[in-house]
Amino acid sequence: MGIETFFNQVASKELDRREFFTWVVRASVMVSLFGLIDQISCGFVPGASQQPSTCMQPMTADEKTVYALCDTVLPGMASDPTGAPGAVDVCTVDLMYDKFYGIAQDLPLVLPLINAEAHKEYGKDLYELDLAQRTAVLKNVEKMLGLVGQIYMFVKGPFYIGILSRAGLDYMGDPGANLGYVNQDFSFYRPMSKEMTSDGNLP
Repeated sequence: MGIETFFNQVASKELDRREFFTWVVRASVMVSLFGLIDQISCGFVPGASQQPSTCMQPMTADEKTVYALCDTVLPGMASDPTGAPGAVDVCTVDLMYDKFYGIAQDLPLVLPLINAEAHKEYGKDLYELDLAQRTAVLKNVEKMLGLVGQIYMFVKGPFYIGILSRAGLDYMGDPGANLGYVNQDFSFYRPMSKEMTSDGNLP
């Protein structure tokens, strides 16, 4: 549905609730992603100079669901079989609740959908399930509402960008291997970093 059709339907009150919800989520997620990219491209990352000593710890049921969502999309040390760091280890939950990025305002709309699917499949909230069960639930939710996939993309961002913590970048061996100078005066050939993943671990 094009933007012109959207406004025409709003004017004529023909836009149903599901379509309106779809547009709201799409707009807010895209604004969040563009805001993050714009700051990085301008060399400014809020909070980057003050790396937090600890990440936000979930207290409420909704916060626990967001934590479980992040830990499912990119499993962290507590869930990953190899103990690799993940979304929760780089404080992604903090950014999910940061009003600047616009995701926080969508959580009250998305979390009930996620937990409703979790209850339908397993009779529990998402955070009460194991990794395999959570993964199945989130796959189903993405099929129900494709825009949730954009939220999943946002969850991966902090790990690969290093906006609040270098844990993800360090794990991937950033800034990458460097074979050193090759001329006769500076023939060190000593790598400055080492790749720790077999496939690059890209999103």
